[in-house]
Amino acid sequence: MTESGCIRSIRRGNSSAIFLTRRLADRFVPVLAERAEKAVAGPIPRELVLDIEQEKLRMERDSNPQPPVEAVPDAEPWLCKTIHMADLEQGGVQLTFTDDATIDAYLILDEESLRATLDVFLITYRTLEWGEQPFPDWVAARGTAQPVERGALN
Repeated sequence: MTESGCIRSIRRGNSSAIFLTRRLADRFVPVLAERAEKAVAGPIPRELVLDIEQEKLRMERDSNPQPPVEAVPDAEPWLCKTIHMADLEQGGVQLTFTDDATIDAYLILDEESLRATLDVFLITYRTLEWGEQPFPDWVAARGTAQPVERGALN
C-alpha cells in the first residue's frame, strides 16, 4: 500500500485502528466534502463535475474490486478526538488524527482518494443506519455505496 491511504502513527511508526465518534464524523464529513469541492475549477458547474467524478470512481471500483481493508492484528486501537486538515503544496491534503494527548496519526490523500474516503464514510453511515445528512448530494444522491461485510474497515 502506498503512503497515500496508509495511516501511520507519527510517533511510533505503527499501524493504527482509529475510531471516530458519530459526532466527530458528522462534523468531519462536510469539511472533507468542502475540500473536494474546492478542488474543482472551470466553466462546468461544480456539482455536475463532482457528481460525474464520483460516479466514475464507483464504476472503476466496481469493475476492479479490491478486497476490503482489514486492521492488522497488532494495530493500536484508539479514539480520535480531533482531526486537522492541511493542504499540501504538491496537491492533495494531509489529515492528522489525534487523541489530543499522546497519539498523532496522518493520512495523505490526493483528490481522488479524498472522494473515495467520502464513499467509505457513506458506506459506513449506511451500514450503521446513521442517515446521510452530513453528505452533499453529489456523494449521496447517485449510485449505491454498498455495505461491506462484518469486520472490514471499508
